[in-house]
Amino acid sequence: MKKLEKVIKFTVPLLIFAIISAFFINIKLVIISFFSLLLLIGYIIYKEKIGQELIVAFLISIAWCSYYFYEYTTFNLFMGKINLFPLIAFTFGLVFLREIYEKIKGKYKFIKISLFYVICLFIVEYIGYYLLNIKLISSFPSLLNLGIIHAPLIMKIFYVFIGPVYILITDYLKVK
Repeated sequence: MKKLEKVIKFTVPLLIFAIISAFFINIKLVIISFFSLLLLIGYIIYKEKIGQELIVAFLISIAWCSYYFYEYTTFNLFMGKINLFPLIAFTFGLVFLREIYEKIKGKYKFIKISLFYVICLFIVEYIGYYLLNIKLISSFPSLLNLGIIHAPLIMKIFYVFIGPVYILITDYLKVK
């Protein structure tokens, strides 16, 4: 529990700073910075434990962000042709999902984490689109008219299934 306490000790002030910064700096830049710092802190504190899942999450994220070109209606930060916002957000989200998965006890662990992932995805997509105004430059309809994931069909499928697929991959690779 000491490692978790260290993470919380760093996370709380960073979260407060991120929330305050969001009033003055573009929200996507704040999220990129906040998630990058949390991943770095997690890696420094947990080392190998989080390192393997971080590498797998990053490889999935960079493969997807290389395949699909993201351009938002507001500020975009690119490294080559890769938008850093979805790259960092996907990586962080997958690592965070794996950490939660490892804490789940009992039967049907995979089903529980899959449902948790989809519910969280829908909530995060809704908040990002409607409250934070994070929108792609496109006119695609939302997923099942739910007002979320305004993107091509392949992207909708990827979003809904990548969390559970990541868990299956990391389980297969025996990532702990």
